[in-house]
Amino acid sequence: MPQFICFLEPTRAEMPDNPTEQESKAVKAHFEYYQRLQKRGALILAGRTQEPPHIGILVFNAPTKDDAISIAAQDPAIIQGVFLCRVQSYQVALSQ
Repeated sequence: MPQFICFLEPTRAEMPDNPTEQESKAVKAHFEYYQRLQKRGALILAGRTQEPPHIGILVFNAPTKDDAISIAAQDPAIIQGVFLCRVQSYQVALSQ
């Protein structure tokens, strides 16, 4: 199945270190959303940088790029405007 990488950036630079209550709730829902994708076998990996600039990275399987964009678009934190997202075709070359 084709793979895609999604780069997430907070819309507010201070958010990772000082989230509002609304942002915290959105990020919790975001994490739970990707946990469900992982259980379905669609998510390959997820994580973020631990220092600025804060960038989240998600690698997942999807049938097409349109499907990958749709998966990202259903992320609660993207829907609520906490993160901006860019999806690109990707292929894991090496993995642990």
